[in-house]
Amino acid sequence: MADLTKESWGGMEPPVSGGGLRAGVRNAVDPVLFAYSQVLFTQNRWVGIILLAATFVKPLLGLVGLGSVLFSFAVVRLAHFSQETARRGLYGYNPLLVGLAIGAFLEPSPTALALIVLAVVAVVFLQTAMESALGYFFNLPVLSLPFVLVTFIVLAGVPFMKDAQLIAGGVSLDSMEFGWLPEWLAMYLRSLGAIFFSPHLAAGALVLAALALYSRIAVVLSFVGYAMGHFLLVQVFDFTSPFLSLIVGYNFILTAIALGGVWFVPQRSSFVFAAFGALFAGMLTAATILLVSPYRLPVLILPFNLTIIILLYAMRQRVKDGSPKAVDFAAGSPEVNLNYYRTRVARVGSRFLARFRLPFSGRWTVTQGVDGEHTHRGLWRHAWDFEVIDGDGENHTGSGSEVSHYHCHGLPVLAAGDGTVVKVVTDIPDNKVGERNPGNNWGNLVMIQHGPGLFSMVCHLAPGSIKVSEGQAVTVGTHLGSCGNSGRSFVPHLHFQFQSTPRVGAPTLEAELHDVVITEGGIPALKRIIVPEKGQSLRNLEREDHLAALFAFPIGTRYLFRYTSASGRVREEEVLSGIDLYNNLVLESVSLGGKLFIENQNHQFLVYDHQGPQDSVLYLMHAAIARVPFEQTAGLAWDDVLSRRRFRSRWWRWMVDMIDPFLSDDARVISYRATRDENAIEVFGEAQTARGKIRTFCRVEPGKGPVEMTMDVDGRLSRATLLDTRAEVRN
Repeated sequence: MADLTKESWGGMEPPVSGGGLRAGVRNAVDPVLFAYSQVLFTQNRWVGIILLAATFVKPLLGLVGLGSVLFSFAVVRLAHFSQETARRGLYGYNPLLVGLAIGAFLEPSPTALALIVLAVVAVVFLQTAMESALGYFFNLPVLSLPFVLVTFIVLAGVPFMKDAQLIAGGVSLDSMEFGWLPEWLAMYLRSLGAIFFSPHLAAGALVLAALALYSRIAVVLSFVGYAMGHFLLVQVFDFTSPFLSLIVGYNFILTAIALGGVWFVPQRSSFVFAAFGALFAGMLTAATILLVSPYRLPVLILPFNLTIIILLYAMRQRVKDGSPKAVDFAAGSPEVNLNYYRTRVARVGSRFLARFRLPFSGRWTVTQGVDGEHTHRGLWRHAWDFEVIDGDGENHTGSGSEVSHYHCHGLPVLAAGDGTVVKVVTDIPDNKVGERNPGNNWGNLVMIQHGPGLFSMVCHLAPGSIKVSEGQAVTVGTHLGSCGNSGRSFVPHLHFQFQSTPRVGAPTLEAELHDVVITEGGIPALKRIIVPEKGQSLRNLEREDHLAALFAFPIGTRYLFRYTSASGRVREEEVLSGIDLYNNLVLESVSLGGKLFIENQNHQFLVYDHQGPQDSVLYLMHAAIARVPFEQTAGLAWDDVLSRRRFRSRWWRWMVDMIDPFLSDDARVISYRATRDENAIEVFGEAQTARGKIRTFCRVEPGKGPVEMTMDVDGRLSRATLLDTRAEVRN
């Protein structure tokens, strides 16, 4: 069950804006549909509709499930629990499963109805309590544990009730013959239907359709889970009950989907982990059958819940988040998770979640890089030395016999990223040129902690120059001290490295820097990600305030565009700037419900991600100004990437989705340049495709923002023109 802790950028559908009967009906119906779709880890109204239909393969059972969801909303409202959580369906899926389970196991009667009502109330309160406990103390999802516990309690008490009776033979299977279907396929479909207590082929076919609509990767993972479950229960444990499909659907299929694509990025390693998770669920299933069978209780979905909670908690104890890669961002469908992770790696790097700049201002040169010939060897290989080299290739003036002759001596050293100062050494004298201090290799230094197991250190600083103290919080660009010649340093230079512990002299970490301007042959180029090499001349971006003001997008501002699609269709689209629940800056299409997540950083404008239809103003903006530096030095060029998946047709994209986790990254690189026109800026982008080129254009004017955008994909042109902009009036 979904119970994701962050709003899904790829699956969650926003409430309908505006008034009117249609909007009111949809906003009332969506929470119900989301309750159904949450069972398959998503919030999607069309998935919910199909799953709702699947429960009505047995009409009475479908009514019981629907009634349980509706009644749960009343309980949530009366108890004053979160209405936003209810709207997202998170308070509905456990009551749905409780209603379906009791309806499937008990004969219809007034007592059974009363038990369902009581169970729905109990499961809402239990879910609220468990979410608070598991989330606060362990950062774990509650999943469907409330459903399991409440259902066990109800079914265990049935033998002691006068007017309640278990259905003879348990949950019914198909009464029709489907001999034309292979046995394995029939069992697979029944297993899917059994997730909603309808182990029928028709119900399974509908669940498969919903699963395919939600995620093609999830469909593949469902076969992985089914295969592992069938192998274990039939070949290993010899569990040949006709109700095998109930156990497989509940536990093995959902376990494989959850581990292979929901909580971990779909990759080869996550598929292996999903198969292992199914094996783990198999062991728990056998143990659970042994424990509950004396009490005539069904296994239900307990093995799934225990497997996910145990493996998630264990994997979160890793010292390195490697393979499989955990979803550490706002989760969506497996396709969205894979696409977002690949794009993030291509755009901002994969070493750390934080981004790091050069620890100085102005242009410096790398005089020793990774695996350097002097000191950057072995466990300390991942480090850099920087000096200032003039136009004549010299690092000093005059004879170079004094430290003051060196261009870098006394220049400011800056924090490469946000963090907390954990170590300062400030009283070691500068060496004479050509000498070193072997007793204090690192000299004067500042070490900053940027996160768990991530520290940066700048060394060989000038004595008495350090401006910060231990325990002080710093931000990127904070003045730490001045370049000197202390420690193991023959000439003034700056040593910079990352490490995993706060111990001075600890082994270095493999690292990368971001948004660095490199000049080669007199031509500046902005590098999104770089591992500096010896001889490279580097500097940070230099902010120009008037350019930053062009991309301000003031909160509450509405932009009205005329959008012309590649097919020639013309419409008006309204875009509103604002902040989402997680304090992210967002441009939202009022007309289409899409979102563009942006940030106006100190040195550049950056689009993080786009959610919603591609045939829109926001996607056009995503492609045209994915990144714009707030510096326009003559000739400055840069690039960014867009996923090729976004340029495929829907049907071709769906076909590729099934094998995408096993393919290499397919990000498409777009090269950008910009020109100035008075105070405005025009950004041009170009990328090569198999059939031609992608060309983008955007003109941004003061006080207006983007006034014109175009994208030409292999001769198919789409365009957006700004018609009006105004600030929203707030009371």
